[in-house]
Amino acid sequence: MDLTTWPQVNMINQKNYYTEYLKRDDQILPLRLQQDERRNQMTTTAKDRDRALAQAKPDDLPPPGEPDIDIDDVGMEDANGLLTGQDALGSKVIVIHPGSQNLRIGLASDALPKTVPMVIARKWRLSESEEGRGEPKPKRLKMDDGSELEPEKMFGDDFAKQYVAMCADLKVHMRNNKRRVLPNSKELVVNYNRRTPPETISEHNDPLRIDWTELPNNPKDAPGYFTGKEALRIPDTSNPRYKLFWPLQRGWYNEHDYKEKKALYDDVAAIIEEAIKQQLNLRRKKDWAQYGCVFIVPDLYERQYVVQSLEMLIRDFGFGKVCFIQESLAATFGAGYTSACVVDIGAQKTSICCVEEGMCIDTSRINLKYGGADVTETFIKMMLFDHFPYSDINLNRRYDFLLAEEIKSKFCTMNEADISVQLYDFHLRASGQDTRKYTFKTYDEVLLAAEGFFQPSIFDNSLKLRGRRKLIPRSQDLYDGSPNDPHSTAQTAVISLISPSAPSPASLPLGNGEMNGSGANTQGRAPPNLFQRFNDGDRLLASAVGSPVPDDDDTPAPAADSSANNPASNLGHLMRDDVLPIIPLDTAILTSIAHGARSDERKTRDFLGGVMVIGGGSQIPGFYSFLEEKLKELRPGFAKDIMIGTPPRELDPQGVVWKGGSVFEDLMLDESSIDNHCPDMDKNKGADKAHEVDEADEALRAAFVEYNNRPLSPPSSPSENSDISLLELSPVLTEHSTMTAPAPARPERVYHQDYIARIRYENALPPPPGAPKLLDIPIDGLNYYTSAAFASRLAREQPLNIEADAELGMPIDLVGMPGIFDGDESSIQAPHVIPPVHPKDKNLLRPLSELGKPKYAPGGYSFLRRTEYISSEQSRPRLDSSTSKAPIKAPVKLRKQTDTAKDEPVNVLRAAVKGFDIANPKDAYTGADTKDNIRGAVPSPAELEAWKNPKHPSKPELKVVDTYAIKPDLDAITDSSNYMIAKFASNPTQSTDTRDTRMDVGVLQPMDLTQDAEAEFKAKLAAHEADPARNPHPGGPMYSYEFFLPADDHNAAANMKKKLDIDNPNWDDPALTTRKNQNGHGSFRLNHVRTYDTGRQSIMSEHPHKEVALALYDPTLEEKMAQAGLAETSAATGRLDKGAYYYPIVQKLQLKPRRNKNLAQLGLASRVADDDDNKVDVIDLQIREPDETEEAKRSGHRLDLENHPEES
Repeated sequence: MDLTTWPQVNMINQKNYYTEYLKRDDQILPLRLQQDERRNQMTTTAKDRDRALAQAKPDDLPPPGEPDIDIDDVGMEDANGLLTGQDALGSKVIVIHPGSQNLRIGLASDALPKTVPMVIARKWRLSESEEGRGEPKPKRLKMDDGSELEPEKMFGDDFAKQYVAMCADLKVHMRNNKRRVLPNSKELVVNYNRRTPPETISEHNDPLRIDWTELPNNPKDAPGYFTGKEALRIPDTSNPRYKLFWPLQRGWYNEHDYKEKKALYDDVAAIIEEAIKQQLNLRRKKDWAQYGCVFIVPDLYERQYVVQSLEMLIRDFGFGKVCFIQESLAATFGAGYTSACVVDIGAQKTSICCVEEGMCIDTSRINLKYGGADVTETFIKMMLFDHFPYSDINLNRRYDFLLAEEIKSKFCTMNEADISVQLYDFHLRASGQDTRKYTFKTYDEVLLAAEGFFQPSIFDNSLKLRGRRKLIPRSQDLYDGSPNDPHSTAQTAVISLISPSAPSPASLPLGNGEMNGSGANTQGRAPPNLFQRFNDGDRLLASAVGSPVPDDDDTPAPAADSSANNPASNLGHLMRDDVLPIIPLDTAILTSIAHGARSDERKTRDFLGGVMVIGGGSQIPGFYSFLEEKLKELRPGFAKDIMIGTPPRELDPQGVVWKGGSVFEDLMLDESSIDNHCPDMDKNKGADKAHEVDEADEALRAAFVEYNNRPLSPPSSPSENSDISLLELSPVLTEHSTMTAPAPARPERVYHQDYIARIRYENALPPPPGAPKLLDIPIDGLNYYTSAAFASRLAREQPLNIEADAELGMPIDLVGMPGIFDGDESSIQAPHVIPPVHPKDKNLLRPLSELGKPKYAPGGYSFLRRTEYISSEQSRPRLDSSTSKAPIKAPVKLRKQTDTAKDEPVNVLRAAVKGFDIANPKDAYTGADTKDNIRGAVPSPAELEAWKNPKHPSKPELKVVDTYAIKPDLDAITDSSNYMIAKFASNPTQSTDTRDTRMDVGVLQPMDLTQDAEAEFKAKLAAHEADPARNPHPGGPMYSYEFFLPADDHNAAANMKKKLDIDNPNWDDPALTTRKNQNGHGSFRLNHVRTYDTGRQSIMSEHPHKEVALALYDPTLEEKMAQAGLAETSAATGRLDKGAYYYPIVQKLQLKPRRNKNLAQLGLASRVADDDDNKVDVIDLQIREPDETEEAKRSGHRLDLENHPEES
């Protein structure tokens, strides 16, 4: 090129490369058209204003700063500010998404939709709960005499067997995942639910009471119907009676509850109309002509449903523009996905459809007839099977229906980690009744009910086809009478799997009249495989819409009755109303992807990696991960590609479809847009020619209808409306005009359209130019690889890949440990009595150097941490020196010859008496032995010297200062003859530098044992009696205590001490008390400080004098300290002698403050609420003399100590 005159183009400098292509709004055709439309509208508005200024008075015009907008047109929410641009367009468009249970409606400019129950209540003779002789839902079986069966038998043997099998499979799955499974979990749930009665709460004490719909006193003045939430809040026993009607059920019209289809259509229109008036504040129906409507329909819809909806929106409501969009396509618009497999789990139906580049793949649409309502009913059945305390629940009652939905949304989960025995509660609120609070326990019911999506046979599917096609027949083609409802090969495969009598997709006729298969004999063919699209891409179903007749008159048209060229005539075999499409959800998703990808592996991976789950039925914790695990089990080859996605930007999955409808509002086209996008479309040829739209316009997936201001001429019947084509929701853009005269032809306007090239980059590597080059590696060094050095280096370089389970190979079951969850860790601590080392364990303590030697003298174990088990071993003699191997010879101690006579009981008693004789030689008995007295042994001189000059056994430098005789304080004997020591884990009062004297007179009041605590204590006691070696004695019940202190006044504490002092002569002074109780006696007011739980306790009931508290008292020392002013004069100077007075301790407690947060985490929230209800805020303490009964008890205890002093 350098030697020629051909111009050379230099390389582009990537650093300075810049382009504005598709970076401005005016370069995008739809946005540019919208800008032109807004500019034209502004021009028209300005001209109208100028004309008004010229013709009218200035006072009749609005102020210049205020827009001429009617508040009723845009709604109260948008009237506060002027909306421009896209918001102005969105404020004039209503998005409607009806469902089986809820209706979502709102303006396209709203951020979130308004949710209204899709129900209407009409005056009726009986309510829905009273019809059918009041048969409850779920239906229970009864005995022949009408009596109720046991909960395990009331739902039949099939449900019981399937439920028990699901429980067993869940246990196996949890064990395989290394999760702890308790064998008696079901028994705990059943026993608790069976014996727990409800708690009644009066209506005025219920802060969350429900405001029921009020009816006038005169039944004749009652409205004819209610809609939405007001209908659900009508009491079941109201006067007059109202019956609830749900016009849409399982995605179909509810034909069973109606006798005429006009009443069915009227109810749908009434619900939507009331929602528009109340929720959107559009009261004047005449203004609705200024609004457009985006109506969202199911993916696999019925033509009659769309035609009737269109007639309702245009004729009844009078909307100016109407647009239809499918649910899956709207979901992708709302979530911002370009390609996805949309799984919409609603209340009563589940729809699945693959969407690619703004197009619903018609062959992938599946509609299953189960949803969140089936999970609710199954969850209630499982709870009733396990003795649910509210056994009278009836889902036909309105308040029970709302309660069941609330329980399911709160407690159901699909996380296996949360499966354990849990304690929950709920409040039952019914009209005219007090609120009842129920507590119940659950185990695996919360997961198995939601697992019905993957095992739908657990659902009750017996009544779902009831009343089908009773009022509304199937839509048929006008020419040959064949069904013309949309169909899907994926849905056909589902029906063929359930009922093999239906023809498979492989046997359907193709467009050319041939059968889709290699042979004509298909009777012996096996049922179709749902996943054959992964492997077989040749068997594809052609479109149900036949090719149009050519316009050329020379080409002969085929016969009208030729079924070979009209495959729609055979669709009646596929659309069977006697088969209920119900299969597992994971299987249905893979079936939809298989038919949508058409054996394209790239599309298959894209759809598996973009499964978007939406809908209210999927709002169960752990559902996404559970579904992903199920899909990976069915398709392990695509395990890395499978991913369950959620709507982005924190959108509510229940409102994603509606949000997509509001986004789709931007694509609504007017008359000029039709000319721009479809200039070659002849709108006067009817809908049969409308399918000849160019592929470039297939992004417009909606049927658009615009009404002009000219009068309408309605067709003879909805099925004969040839101006509207809604089959398959093809890109049909028509202008509705009169049927007699076609609209005049208009000149076509030509617009410049930017060229947009779609390029897909591929990284296709060329094949290698030659054979691969092999490296010549010598292998003669086999000895090197088998040497220990190579193995050591390999072990150092390669990290150990140890796959440990959740418990690191050491399963520790803390559930069986008594008291472990109550803070008592004594069962997992080392025992107080250290056991000796077992002889077999001694071999494990030998070092490596001593292995194999016959004799071994154990020494210090340097490689072991010093523990109680090791330290129990007695020390061995060490070596003589560091160089000597001979151990030091310890002196042999010869055992002294003991006199066997000293072991006799009489001699033992004499030795005990000898100690008292040495201490008190004046009181020594020297006479002959009698029954009451015995002479002590003769003390040795060493013993007498030791008594005169005592020495500390381990600290000889200490000297004796004084001695005290140990005596019981008989005047301080209590009714139980013993005392308790309570130790607080934390300071009960505010921490200060001085001691709070109120603690000396604090009161601990034990609380009543709860049923759970009492049952736990009995279980521990039974376990101890069964196996005392492993289960220690529980001691006593773990009580809770309420701690009270006097008011923040130290004078009250000092007065209480004076009142309690038995040596105080003025203890009965009325001036000491602070108030008088109801009986007129003086008392002290103590306030509640805190509730404490017992953390640890030890009871010495068998040995009451094993531990005692000593109080040293010396009257001489007390008098000296009083004279020196170091202490007050004690009143006990004349009552007690010098001595060490002991007080027996029978129980020691460690109290820890109760924390309600911890109890709530342990599932004991009901216990906290009960304690709060029974909590005592203040007590009035009265101090009096003991009565005769109490004095008799104390005298008996004193007599025991005086008669049997040796026991102490």
